[in-house]
Amino acid sequence: MGPQFCYRGIDMLRASWLFCKRAESNSGLRHFLYLALIAAFSLAATGKLLMASPGAGAPPAPQAAEDACKSCVRVTVSPLSPTIEEGEKLQFSATVTNRRNSAVIWSATAGSINTDGVFTAPKNYTSKAITITAKSVAESTARASTAVTVTEAGPTISTSRIPDAVDGAAYSASLVARGGKAPYHWTIVSGTLPTGLQLTSNTGAVTGRTTTTGAFQFDVRVTDAASRSDKQSLTLDVSASSLVCGPPTYNCSRSDRLVAQLPTALPDVGNLTGSNTMVTDPSFGNQIVRITDFHTDPSAPLSFARTFVTSTSGSADENLWNVDSSLFIIQSNGGAGYPFDFNAANLHATRLYSSNYPASNGLTLPGGGAWSRVNSNLVYVDVGSTIVSYDFTDRTSPPTPQLVYDFTSSPNCLPPGFVVSWKTRGGVSAGDAVFGMAYSNNGVQGTALLAVAYKVGSGCSMLNTQTGQVTSDWGTGGPASISDRWTIHNVKLSKDGNWLVIAAESCTSSKCSKGPYFWQIGTTNVTSCGDSGLCGGHWTEGYTHWVNNDNSPLGNQVMRSFADANPASLTRSVPGGIHAPFDQHQSWNNVDALDSLPFLASTCTPVSKDFPAPWYNEIIGVASDGSGKVWRFAHSFISSKSSAFSTKYGVGSVSQDGRFFIFSSDWMGTLGSETGNKACGLATTCRGDVFVVQLN
Repeated sequence: MGPQFCYRGIDMLRASWLFCKRAESNSGLRHFLYLALIAAFSLAATGKLLMASPGAGAPPAPQAAEDACKSCVRVTVSPLSPTIEEGEKLQFSATVTNRRNSAVIWSATAGSINTDGVFTAPKNYTSKAITITAKSVAESTARASTAVTVTEAGPTISTSRIPDAVDGAAYSASLVARGGKAPYHWTIVSGTLPTGLQLTSNTGAVTGRTTTTGAFQFDVRVTDAASRSDKQSLTLDVSASSLVCGPPTYNCSRSDRLVAQLPTALPDVGNLTGSNTMVTDPSFGNQIVRITDFHTDPSAPLSFARTFVTSTSGSADENLWNVDSSLFIIQSNGGAGYPFDFNAANLHATRLYSSNYPASNGLTLPGGGAWSRVNSNLVYVDVGSTIVSYDFTDRTSPPTPQLVYDFTSSPNCLPPGFVVSWKTRGGVSAGDAVFGMAYSNNGVQGTALLAVAYKVGSGCSMLNTQTGQVTSDWGTGGPASISDRWTIHNVKLSKDGNWLVIAAESCTSSKCSKGPYFWQIGTTNVTSCGDSGLCGGHWTEGYTHWVNNDNSPLGNQVMRSFADANPASLTRSVPGGIHAPFDQHQSWNNVDALDSLPFLASTCTPVSKDFPAPWYNEIIGVASDGSGKVWRFAHSFISSKSSAFSTKYGVGSVSQDGRFFIFSSDWMGTLGSETGNKACGLATTCRGDVFVVQLN
């Protein structure tokens, strides 16, 4: 019905109702009045007279009602049934017909809408349907509504500026996005990062180290799990550096105490093949090169011999680098030694004399060795009861071994006819003046009783840990100054050549004090660390001091002189969150005569992800000056499950010039199997390889 009927007819209805009430007693009159009212209403509303059908008991519905409502007050809104994201704004409009006053009153069942019709969707809204209503101010019964669907907001990149970088320095920055549905995926859609930096797609971290200066513009996109995305334009400025990278201050490496988790996608170093593949640690920015792979020695049996390690001794004290980092030596897990040429400029390593030994792809030595501390081409290898040297000055013709010393050649040393069943290398002192060893002829590690030292030009000095007797070609001999008796686990030589540090395997006397033991070579002076409780853990030696990780608290390092059992803490405070088991193997081949340079260590824990603290499965450096500073160079990428000791613990060695650290790793089990399959089982068949990290 039209508006004239709707509004002017109201008065007529009231009057007619009263009249009909009075006529209720007369049914004929009542029927007549019904017909009259229908005619009157029709005439008033449309100007036409509607008549009921003859004989109808009740009046029919008006046929022209729809046409009549064209003059009613109506409200319409737009847009209809829109969809917007939470927190987003949307402009609504309303149209009022058949009234001069077109004003409306807006309302929303959730969120907010202002007087101008601007609707703001709520955030974190659980019920996604919202009703928007516009009501006519002139006629409150005239209104219109529409439903709004609110969806979860897509991601928004909140990073509008990225920190500047310095060439040569480790760089780490994080791109941040908000909203959307995790996980995020980050990509660079235009432009490039400077060489040496990379974007980690699953975290948004930009890390690495670059030596290229300038302004680098790039567009980055983040995409959420619902395939919604956002894009941001960024500029990374790289300025020239005044810092000196590398030893001894390592200004371009991290020293913070933030937790550094392994990246979800490991740096790709290959599988069975991958030697000389170079990657950048995404957390620490230092470059790592893979040295060995399954094919390093094609003649090696398809067994544990296809795992390559820094040293089968499991000691980080092995001096695996020559004086200028142009040569190093490693071993297979089967015991063979492999000398390598190393280009420190491009981190490229090659086997020596490969054309002379095509079957094994290069020269193979009978075991591991220790490099000279004065001659860059000379390596010392212990063979049986002897020490021999190999001189690599001539890179065309392979060297022949030259005898340095036979420990059975002196009546004060190993007895004639001594057959070596096990030995441990103590190392070579500064100036190649003293060589230290320990031997057994009655079993494996833990059965040795004879610690020996050869002093060039003076001869042999020997301590028998079973009898407590010292015999010597020089200095003094006789009963040792300590009553303890023990078997030997291993020995290490101080860099000045005056002390042999002896780790005990088992006590053979009625009582033994706390080890390790310190024998002043060429004398009967033998002391122990004492029972202070700060002597545990692995250790390394300088010229006149030694360092051990006493784990009090866990992760702590202490240093003391060989002549004084009182230690001084080096790490001062240890990051919270470190818990057992947490192991460290230290190396100090870069030490100076004052024992003032940092030493290196590889840490090990069975936790392979979700590290609770920094330093977990990392290669770190510790200041020896008591400042407490700890540098962080790289992840070791060890699973801590390898059957090879050095691989399991990430054991490595710092170069003599302090520029590089060589270490063992199974790269989280991604290097293939020892039998040549791409897939492998952790703790059973997975291979290990040798890697070098540059220390910046």
